[in-house]
Amino acid sequence: MVVLALAIKRHIIKVMFYSLEGTLSQKTEKFVALENQGLGFRIFVSRETLEKLPKIGEKAKLFLHYHLREDAAELYGFLTQQEMEFFELLTSVSGIGPKSALGLLGLSTVDNIKAAIIANKTEFLNRAPGIGRKTAERIILELKSKLIGGHDGVSRLEGDLELEDALVDLGYDRLTSRQTIKKVSGTPVSFDERLKEALKMLGKK
Repeated sequence: MVVLALAIKRHIIKVMFYSLEGTLSQKTEKFVALENQGLGFRIFVSRETLEKLPKIGEKAKLFLHYHLREDAAELYGFLTQQEMEFFELLTSVSGIGPKSALGLLGLSTVDNIKAAIIANKTEFLNRAPGIGRKTAERIILELKSKLIGGHDGVSRLEGDLELEDALVDLGYDRLTSRQTIKKVSGTPVSFDERLKEALKMLGKK
């Protein structure tokens, strides 16, 4: 009866919490706080989402996933519905909890993570905190067939990974390299052109 009651409660609250818009009042490495009608909501977000949120004091909107356990209740926030749905897909994998899924989303864009799964890029998934080789292989095994079909991001992902490794080899740290690659335009076709543009951006810092 307790398990059934918890399941019903989880379903009801999931329907209630879909999105939240309010004033961003706090930003930390793991969560943000949104103020709405006098209430402050602590919402866990990925690093990717955190980087795209506005400054403290400005308005923000997040799509929500409500995670209920017997000993805790937590909100997870996402900038887009696509990101929220992919988070829920990741948590459907055996052994992947909400914190691990959030760490995976912090690696890159949703399209790049999907491309990594399709291309069997375990080394890419391993970069997320707490995701070892066996866990990465399980993610690929359980999700690859669900993601294949009309996805054209594999070659783009491979190019990004190659460019990231090149910048690291040149002495830049991986996080800075990854953030810079996101800003490189899609116009340059060749690897050399994209590397030149990335180095130009890094030179301005």
